[in-house]
Amino acid sequence: MTTRAGAERMHDAAAPTPAAQEAIWLYAITHSRDQAGLAGLPGVGGGQIRTLQSGPLTAVVESLDPGKFSAEGLQGRLSDPAELGVIARCHHDVVVAVAAEGPTLPFRLATVYVTDDRVHSLLSLRKDEFCHKLDWLAGRTECGIKAWADPDFLFTERGTTEPAARGPGGRPAGGEPPGPAEQSGSAYLFRRRAELAARVERQRLAARCGQEIHTALERLAAAAHLHPTQDPRSDGEEGLMVLNAAYLVESALLSEFADAAQAVGAEAGALKVDVTGPWPAYSFADGPDA
Repeated sequence: MTTRAGAERMHDAAAPTPAAQEAIWLYAITHSRDQAGLAGLPGVGGGQIRTLQSGPLTAVVESLDPGKFSAEGLQGRLSDPAELGVIARCHHDVVVAVAAEGPTLPFRLATVYVTDDRVHSLLSLRKDEFCHKLDWLAGRTECGIKAWADPDFLFTERGTTEPAARGPGGRPAGGEPPGPAEQSGSAYLFRRRAELAARVERQRLAARCGQEIHTALERLAAAAHLHPTQDPRSDGEEGLMVLNAAYLVESALLSEFADAAQAVGAEAGALKVDVTGPWPAYSFADGPDA
């Protein structure tokens, strides 16, 4: 999961000259100055994770080799799936460690500044905004929900079109009777029309299943964010993914929220509901007004 916390991506200025500039990877912003959990944690560039303070805010950063992490060099690294996986895992592990100490605004992967001063300026200029977001996130955590459905099951159990009843020539029962000189092509068109109607109905029912789950869970959360659904083959799952969403919930009620997700999923006819978390608030780092 990524976030737009801070519009800056890659470098926040023109590409630095390797001899004169630094490269500062920004992981997250928090209130907490106690970041003992970061000790010994490897960063994306293998360097030491450190903090920069400005008023009530703390930025968690790492100094990188500007030669290896120039805009061009970083783009090449992120284009390599294996290296991207390693970088993403390191970034996530640092964000998780920061979030364990208190409310945290995670920054998206590859947010890089050219100097510490640029990070200090960010904290100073957007202090009120960041403090507001952190206060909003206090005591809350992100929970991920994915749900799958079997469109055929939904069609059989809840569909408004009856898939099995067929009349002469393959027509849906109750249709107009065949003419005296009906051609095979006409019968084929009737069958295709019925198949198309059934397919549309399956899609409608699957979408309704996902919407029912989302509507019920949204009422139980402080905020919700819908992500694009994925091809179930990418997760090795059967059925059609009907919901891929993140919910910001009270940390103390996470277990109850997970139970509610399973219950509303079953009621909506879902084949499976997958609950993940707690996560740092990746999907909600833009704050309550996003």
